[in-house]
Amino acid sequence: MNIKNIHLAYFSATFSTKRIVREIASQFQKPVIEYDITSDVLKDDVSLGSDGDLLIVGVPSYAGRVPEMAVRPLRHFLGNNTPAIIVSVYGNRAYDDTLIELKDLVESHGFKLLSAAAVIAQHSIFPKIAEGRPNADDMEKLHDFASKSRELLLKIPKMSAVSRLMVKGNRPYRDTKPIPLHPEGSRGKCTSCHACVKMCPVGAITIGEPYKTNEKKCISCGRCVVVCPEHARLFGGLLYKAVSWKFEKAYSEPKQPEFFYVNV
Repeated sequence: MNIKNIHLAYFSATFSTKRIVREIASQFQKPVIEYDITSDVLKDDVSLGSDGDLLIVGVPSYAGRVPEMAVRPLRHFLGNNTPAIIVSVYGNRAYDDTLIELKDLVESHGFKLLSAAAVIAQHSIFPKIAEGRPNADDMEKLHDFASKSRELLLKIPKMSAVSRLMVKGNRPYRDTKPIPLHPEGSRGKCTSCHACVKMCPVGAITIGEPYKTNEKKCISCGRCVVVCPEHARLFGGLLYKAVSWKFEKAYSEPKQPEFFYVNV
């Protein structure tokens, strides 16, 4: 199959997923059309054909599931036996049902999966976990994954004849609960630059009080922590310290990326 255009869709609050899927797409050396679905609202459907288009979708694992905010925009991508690659990025605990949920979502909208990856990145809430990931070794493995995926495409005349890709995960998907940890700002450090206000994907921070967080709206994605130039926003408090200690003790052992390929 000859790919002419790559369509890259990603939900990436702390930019790790964006970096990872961009790295995969770059190995195909084809024109890339990007859709950042973290905060951009897709009003129209994106229809892709069966010949010449490739969709690469990347999402982080939020409590072992596809982020709820990513589901609605991903439904706007419509395929016609269009090849697709899916990527789940997680913070070294587990991706649980994220990959299989993403697979079901993409396949239900007309795409045929070519390959899938579960990749480790620095944890967005507990940054000591998987600190510095993805590292050079991860990137080398991502390049190999992209190369193998590209070679597979060349062997496939039509995606309609390809069997369904198998990935890890369970149905029904695991239940999720709201994360009780939310970042707060330091009033003394905050300079009211409003970077966090502008970048928060759910509008949980106001212009008038950028050092506060609306916990009812907050999805604990960590974007405000990453974009604050003064490092004035952090996860903290007694609950956070207690949970952090247990989490770091349980999930400090480095995990490795996992890759899945369709049988040709």
